[in-house]
Amino acid sequence: MNILNLHGSDDFDESNDFDDLENSEVVEEEERSSGFFVKAMITIFAVVGIAYGANLALNVNGGNKAEFGQGITLQATCDTNGGITVTPYSGFLNNAGSGKFALDSIILENVDDTCVGRDFILQVFSNTDTTALNLSETATSPGNYQAFNATRFYFQDSATVTMMSNQYTDVELLTDIESSEFASDQSSFQITFDADTYANFADASDVFKITLQTAPHVAGATS
Repeated sequence: MNILNLHGSDDFDESNDFDDLENSEVVEEEERSSGFFVKAMITIFAVVGIAYGANLALNVNGGNKAEFGQGITLQATCDTNGGITVTPYSGFLNNAGSGKFALDSIILENVDDTCVGRDFILQVFSNTDTTALNLSETATSPGNYQAFNATRFYFQDSATVTMMSNQYTDVELLTDIESSEFASDQSSFQITFDADTYANFADASDVFKITLQTAPHVAGATS
């Protein structure tokens, strides 16, 4: 079904080549204009979709309202220099017959160097339940998954962060270790959630509160 068939008829009258040439120029111009319009509309819809996903609101600690892609400051016991900026990001997940915007990653910024040697624990909550939302998972055997509703990682030294479980979550240091960022209390991490199953990604529309805790490092601890 050629809904966007912008080409002219295949029938060609050879008796009037000059008129056909002029008409073809007009058709080509219309095709270019129509093609540009279609592409422009597709682009507009894509941008609107991204903006909608990026502006799902959440409520973080005490009613301080924030948005996905916009940072808020949380206090941690090891960080005494203005707090840690926490910025959540969402991404769209396709699923058979449906889809959703899900919590894709969280970036932590302005982390003090005094937090070296500590474990960081992240959890996310809805507005209607005291149980933390699932963030990721791991496969205990083929087709069998264990869900995790907390992410714990170890800030080992100025150049090293390590996940404390085998869940499908990545943590990486964003700090330029050759700069003064670490000594200036500006270390940064990105935590990316990468579950296999659709259900174990936190739905962005459910995310109401993010909690960040720091604790003494405990080898083998996962939450």
